[in-house]
Amino acid sequence: MDKPKSNGGAVEVVMNAFSEYKNANDKNLEQRDNALNSKIEELYSQTDRIEELLNRPFGTVPKPEASQPNRFAITVAGKKIPVLAREDSLASYFRPQSSNGEQEWNLQDFVRNSMGLSNIKNSVVERGSANAPEFLSSQIVDAVRAKSTLINSGALTLPIDGATIIARIDTDAVCHSHVEGIDDIDESLPVFTPIELNPNMLSVQIPLSAEVAEDSANLNLLLKTSIAAAIAKKIDQLGIAALLADSAIEESAVSQDTETWAGLLQAAGSSIALDNEWPKTVISNASDYAKRISQVSGDGQWLVNPPPLATMKDLFSTHMTAGKALMGDFERSVLLAIRSELRIEIVRWHRPGSASHLMIAYMRGAFYTVQPGSLYRQLKTVV
Repeated sequence: MDKPKSNGGAVEVVMNAFSEYKNANDKNLEQRDNALNSKIEELYSQTDRIEELLNRPFGTVPKPEASQPNRFAITVAGKKIPVLAREDSLASYFRPQSSNGEQEWNLQDFVRNSMGLSNIKNSVVERGSANAPEFLSSQIVDAVRAKSTLINSGALTLPIDGATIIARIDTDAVCHSHVEGIDDIDESLPVFTPIELNPNMLSVQIPLSAEVAEDSANLNLLLKTSIAAAIAKKIDQLGIAALLADSAIEESAVSQDTETWAGLLQAAGSSIALDNEWPKTVISNASDYAKRISQVSGDGQWLVNPPPLATMKDLFSTHMTAGKALMGDFERSVLLAIRSELRIEIVRWHRPGSASHLMIAYMRGAFYTVQPGSLYRQLKTVV
């Protein structure tokens, strides 16, 4: 048997045991606190996410392909309207995508219901003609915008309720450096030109037989694609023609070949010589574009665009006149005004003898130049 320890030895044993217990307990408390802090941080993160979602329009998460606009304009009457960039969606502004399994409208069901060929119950009135729901028409407007070269160049979109007046800057004010006691500050008025946004109607009429409407499984895709392509083609044609005719846009003073990289680089240099920023986008004639990217050197090597042009978005259009190109910041300078969303109507039994109905799609929209100083017009031949 061990020899009994003195009182001092017994106290030491107790203290050692207490220290071991305290260290183990402190370790357990530290682990608990770390786990609790982690849970609190996770809760804060979830709370911030909920707050972010609640502050969004409609209180829902927009799908990546249908993002919400993040800028708005205020009219004289105080109405807030969206200004849509290329990646924004008009449909998501008017109504978010369904997140609860609700069946969304589609063009195929709308056409069939309007013709009396479907048993699906919805708000389409089976009569001579009917307007498509706002969300459906907005989807097609987004499809039109996606196919438009000018929208892809960066032009903004502004939905308007009626004729709207905005101003564009033709010339800027002049800033003077003042010396004390010297009368050296002259008045200089910027030139603002009023623009009336009141676009003409664009219309597409498509005959549809009862058999095609009833039997085509892909009718929704076919109609949306065809309507969007037709309107985008026309709206681009009119928009590019207006930009080519705008006398406020500076253009080449000397010949600058639209078929070569050297000519494009020369035009970009002329643009920045006018105190413009380096062009973000250029739109060329499709033939000129093809010739430019097909250049080869004397030894048969492909010629690529010079490094300064690598940051410039290079687009093409058959509506651009051969030998001409437009370059600059289209987001600042070009605006698509939509007077009303695209509307779809079905005229039943348009041609009874052939059991044919008529679908009419129409909208009022046009491109306008709102900042001509941000654009430059390249000319292969100067007259």
